[in-house]
Amino acid sequence: MNSQKYEQLTKMANEKKFSGLIQIEENNTLVYQYIQGFENREKHIPITKNTLFAIASGTKFLTALAIGKLIDEKKFTLDSKVKDLYDLKIESIDPKITIRHLLSNTSGMADYLDEDLLDDSVPIHFDVPFKDLINPKDFIPIFSKREQKSTPGEIFNYNNQGFVYLAIIIEEISKIAYKDYINQNILKPLGIFRSGIYHLDDYPQGTALGYLNNKEDSPTNIGLLPYQSGGDGGAIFSFDELRTLWKSFFDYKIISKELVNEFIKIHAAIDEKTNNFYGLGLWLKKKDDEITPYLLGGDPGISFSSSYSPFTQKYTCAVSNTSHGVWDIFGIYKDV
Repeated sequence: MNSQKYEQLTKMANEKKFSGLIQIEENNTLVYQYIQGFENREKHIPITKNTLFAIASGTKFLTALAIGKLIDEKKFTLDSKVKDLYDLKIESIDPKITIRHLLSNTSGMADYLDEDLLDDSVPIHFDVPFKDLINPKDFIPIFSKREQKSTPGEIFNYNNQGFVYLAIIIEEISKIAYKDYINQNILKPLGIFRSGIYHLDDYPQGTALGYLNNKEDSPTNIGLLPYQSGGDGGAIFSFDELRTLWKSFFDYKIISKELVNEFIKIHAAIDEKTNNFYGLGLWLKKKDDEITPYLLGGDPGISFSSSYSPFTQKYTCAVSNTSHGVWDIFGIYKDV
């Protein structure tokens, strides 16, 4: 236990007025916990260890798991061409793109939410209102028609559109709504009943509202995000149920051992100097010969990171119901 780093983390969280939860476990033992802030500031409902938080792009892991389950059921393979499974009829999308390319963010496809083109000071606007973005196919009208950014399999380029496309394929092949497939086919068998995919109007009691900043009069993020997950974001999770998801993944309770190993295999280099890579639906940190998968998520009113090491049995989670909460403390948190 590195008590000095934990003290530094606490000091930084206090200075930044962190709102959310930071928790670290080693060998199923709690070694660090920080909880501060309110689920609902207007009603003064405090955050607890059972609070449900939005995890933004952490949702991509759920989408990847659903795809993996369908692969284990022999519905298609990692190297199936996505156009053969569902044709978006967008001419600019390369017909050679496979499931593997979408899961590893190496499709080269343009993105409806290209983070290289975003300006944090300008609210995101689509031709389709956020309240009408409920199911994955609702996103198709806002999909990018721009030309391919690169050849499939050539380079890593983070792509939200690719995971919505995967969610569409989940619905098309399973004949089950994406939300229901995640909640009923992935989470429920693991005993995960509170966390999952919900419509904004149906969030369970104990879900934290998202706030744009730390000021008392900060607006919420309602109206600034899709009202339900399209596959690239939108899930909510509690700390304990996220741990269950991680452990079930490595216990091969969700997808096969063969696919788990494929998910945590390096498929793309992000920054080799810092040993950061990408697998299938997972970010990967390499240290010596050990690979630790982690999740990242950020949206207006949301910041999130979590990791789980199958080697050291270390589980970390930092989640905030503000836009910059986790990023304010990330420099220390990622090294504890």
